[in-house]
Amino acid sequence: MKKLWQSSFIPIPNQISGEPVPIISDGAFATTIVGEGRLIPILILDTSKRSDIEDLVKAHELLPPGDVKSQWGYLNQSKSNIALILSFERPSNILVIIEFNVVDQGVLIEQILNAKALYIQPGKKGDRPSYTLNNPRILVEIPDTTGFIKEWKNIWLKEIAKKYGLKPQKARVILEKFISDIQAISKFRIPQI
Repeated sequence: MKKLWQSSFIPIPNQISGEPVPIISDGAFATTIVGEGRLIPILILDTSKRSDIEDLVKAHELLPPGDVKSQWGYLNQSKSNIALILSFERPSNILVIIEFNVVDQGVLIEQILNAKALYIQPGKKGDRPSYTLNNPRILVEIPDTTGFIKEWKNIWLKEIAKKYGLKPQKARVILEKFISDIQAISKFRIPQI
């Protein structure tokens, strides 16, 4: 790992859990019951090789909420991808690494940072939130305890400027407007009835 935004690293215990779990699909969900009505991203993960993640989600249906540590970081030399590393301690002790392409999935990272949470849902190829709405999922809080949110905008800006051949000033203007629009959506709350 190249850089993590935390002083203590989460250890990667074995080969399979050290591999990023592919994102099949994503969406967002808001309810007055969870998250004070804010829009929280849902990631459907390909758990075909990770039955431990499926077991974790099932255990959460029967047991009280567990503990998880999270941190953002790079997994390799490329700065075009950022990983979210989740170390679950209860009810199961597992590591889940989710890797995001900064340019293609930057909006998703921004939404997770704004919501300070995400839903993880086990899935298989072809699953979409719209027709797996009743499938089990877990809510994971993602607090910014590591200072990543301060670095995020600059990372996103550099990658967008590089991909589209923009001067940094032009990329900053575009990104500031884009982030403002995303934050306006993120501030929306489902009204309490």
